[in-house]
Amino acid sequence: MRISCSPGFPGSMIGSIDFQPTKFNTGVSSNSEVTHHINAELIAIPYMEDPEFGSYFDAMKMMKGTYKEEFHVSYDVEFTIDVDKKGYITQFEHTFSLERYLDLVRTQSYKVIKTNWKGRSFHVMTYSYMEEVCNPNNVIFKCNHAEDVFVVAELVPYSVGGVVEQPHHRYLHLRALISARDDLYPIDYMCEPNFDLSIEP
Repeated sequence: MRISCSPGFPGSMIGSIDFQPTKFNTGVSSNSEVTHHINAELIAIPYMEDPEFGSYFDAMKMMKGTYKEEFHVSYDVEFTIDVDKKGYITQFEHTFSLERYLDLVRTQSYKVIKTNWKGRSFHVMTYSYMEEVCNPNNVIFKCNHAEDVFVVAELVPYSVGGVVEQPHHRYLHLRALISARDDLYPIDYMCEPNFDLSIEP
């Protein structure tokens, strides 16, 4: 899975997650600077099976509308949301610190977990530290009414420099993707550690 990090606004980096493979994002980037900062042996997206992991999601609020329908209603994002014609998420962009990106890679916090939830089998792709993924205050958005792919997120009041500016204006922080659609989100691609880091503009 291609998870990139490159210079954005002064003092911050822009991260991008490509959820679905294309001819442009498969294979590991040959230009990435990630091995300049992290031991190559640690660069991996582990695959694990935990049938009980899905129970964490039972404590979270399921939002009424789909991920697309709730945009500008219950949440906003820094850039825009990227979904296909059926509402399935394809990409997510956000600003975050280089230190967080490197630590998420170093601690192998990006994982793929096979689990059971709602009486069926799902794969969960995590994009944060485990305590953030499993936070019961997170909310869940279905991508569409087929209810076979879900976005797990924390909705955080808008802040600047750590100071809350708009307490009722909530921004979405992506925590995980729950998918029963291995055709859209292939496991081989999801487990491919394509951490594309570019520090120099």
